[in-house]
Amino acid sequence: MNGKAVHRWLGWLAGSWFVLVSLSGALLLYKNPLLAWQYPELRQAGPVASVTHWGPLLNQLQQDPAFRYAKLPAADALWLEAVTHDDIRHYYDQGFELLLVRAPHSDLIGWLYDFHLHLLLGELGHEILGYLGLSIVALIGVGLYLWWPRQFRRQLWRLPLTKLNLRTLRQWHTSLGSLFTPLLLLATLTGVLMVFNGPFRAGMNWLFTDPPLQMPSREPVPWPLADTDWPEILQVATRHWPQMDFRLLSFRQQETDAVSFRAKATDEWHPNGRGVLILEPGTRQVLLARTAESLGQGHQLSNAIYPLHIAAVGGNWYKIPLLLTGLLPLLLMTTGLVYYLKRPRS
Repeated sequence: MNGKAVHRWLGWLAGSWFVLVSLSGALLLYKNPLLAWQYPELRQAGPVASVTHWGPLLNQLQQDPAFRYAKLPAADALWLEAVTHDDIRHYYDQGFELLLVRAPHSDLIGWLYDFHLHLLLGELGHEILGYLGLSIVALIGVGLYLWWPRQFRRQLWRLPLTKLNLRTLRQWHTSLGSLFTPLLLLATLTGVLMVFNGPFRAGMNWLFTDPPLQMPSREPVPWPLADTDWPEILQVATRHWPQMDFRLLSFRQQETDAVSFRAKATDEWHPNGRGVLILEPGTRQVLLARTAESLGQGHQLSNAIYPLHIAAVGGNWYKIPLLLTGLLPLLLMTTGLVYYLKRPRS
């Protein structure tokens, strides 16, 4: 089987999946704006002066064992999002009013998210995604090898607007494919590395000889769940890390649980931050304060994969090209298929 046949068969077998996953990923780049568009009630949420504002609501949510964690407001999502163990999402505004309850698969965004991450097949689908992603890397590599010219000229990337013929189809397919190869590879490889995050992270840690992760200084003293004082806990957390943007917090499930936060530094790429702050619930003593900056180089490189994949860095200068990259596989699949069907048979 020659290179053209390999490229063709990989395109047929994995291309349809690649088109759908890329289109869903392109839409999910704008997940929060799309949520606000689909659910106008979310637009009622407004900014608050400090994360400590949410203390009374967190006290209320802590009393319900169904809640697992909460996602604190961001610039494009001014609501607080509380998530249950069943992945049912509750959205609250700054007045602690419940705006919306979203169950899994209750809307198009939920279906797109599950398809993009799991192919609607749970953890099995997530693993399948990784191997399909590797096949797409091979598809791109073979296509680039077949296109690679002896001499680079500006005409290589000219997009003819003449009638639809074999030459036009081939030129569009090869020009756009080669031009967007860096972003296609970046989006695909970051997705693959997130699927195989454990081995990749272990490899990076070994390569850069990262020190062991700093762990809590001791186990917390047991404290009744009903006595968890979130207003005071938030005060202590913000005093300890005044410059950090607190993004996630976990609700205590047992009396032996500590209070855990994820926080983002100003210059950090990861949208949810990789800083971890753990407090003892009774004394509010800090048991662990581990910033992303304090991590080894291997951990820091591993933490860059997710923000690169979702365009959480670079602003619109990166997000818009990545959006176009998500739409491109549909055009490549179409031009390749039509070219194959229209070519003369020997």
